[in-house]
Amino acid sequence: MNRLPTTARIAILAVFLSLAGSFVLLGFIRYATVAEHEGLAEALESALLLALGLSVAFGIISGWLIARFVGRRVEDVVRVADAVGAGNLSHRAPTSHGNDAFDHLARRINAMLDRTETLMSELRLLTDSLAHDLRSPVQRLRARIERALIASDQAQRDQLLSGVLDETDALMRILTTVLEIGRSEALASRGQFAPLYPSTLIAELGEIYEPLADESGITLCVDAPPFAPINGHRQLLAQALSNLIDNALRYGVGGTKITLFAAEDSGELHIGIADSGPGIAMADMDDARRRFGRLDSARGLPGAGLGLSLVEAIAHLHSGRLELSDNMPGLRATLVLPRG
Repeated sequence: MNRLPTTARIAILAVFLSLAGSFVLLGFIRYATVAEHEGLAEALESALLLALGLSVAFGIISGWLIARFVGRRVEDVVRVADAVGAGNLSHRAPTSHGNDAFDHLARRINAMLDRTETLMSELRLLTDSLAHDLRSPVQRLRARIERALIASDQAQRDQLLSGVLDETDALMRILTTVLEIGRSEALASRGQFAPLYPSTLIAELGEIYEPLADESGITLCVDAPPFAPINGHRQLLAQALSNLIDNALRYGVGGTKITLFAAEDSGELHIGIADSGPGIAMADMDDARRRFGRLDSARGLPGAGLGLSLVEAIAHLHSGRLELSDNMPGLRATLVLPRG
């Protein structure tokens, strides 16, 4: 139960005392004599005038106290809004121990500011990382174009220009992935949600990736019993699972088995992959999720470090989450999606 402000408690106490006095006075009048009634009438008239004056004075004082209390709390919020508007996202609305409506408002504002500050930090990190990671492909692209311009042999020029196309495609993939991450985190694709069967989606991906797994000497298994349909973005969920399978095939060196699974637990749908490769150390889990984050074991392989970031963004789009855990051995990557 919320505690009332001090001014409200004072007002309630005054009303209670007034009511108590009125009952005492009524009791006295009931049992008084005629002479006492006449004297009481005169006293009551004087008392009413005094009560009127006291009521006006108390009303003015109570109104001033309440206005001051409300004005001070509103001014605290205004100062925070001005500071945030000036670009300082570290300010937060103060709260008291009263747990009143202003405290609830302050907590909601602070939660909103915490989320905004987190998003701004991620945006700065994304911008810095994008600029850093695009520098090398752009430099390679420029070098290939310059070499193609000065090449005298037509075959060499064609080879260099083919390399230019490959670098351009790699850049386009990076930019497309970054754009899709942004759209998913902004929940821009929820209008395209439709009912889909998770087991059917996983079975289709298993058929697509089974030949690639066979070429790598890996057994691809599907463990997805039929479930009731969920409401989701089929293309993006397929993209998320494809990223997880690609990661397992690319980085799960030494593994012999990949399992695509679907299960239900406590009203949530769990879909993902489990491999038997080297896995990811617990200390490196956060780095693996970070945009453009690449572990030391993956730096020599192609990729931009956006695969798990996109999977996590797609999970966020579906009000879910991405969980990474040890498969003993290997990595277990699970998209946990709510049923509702």
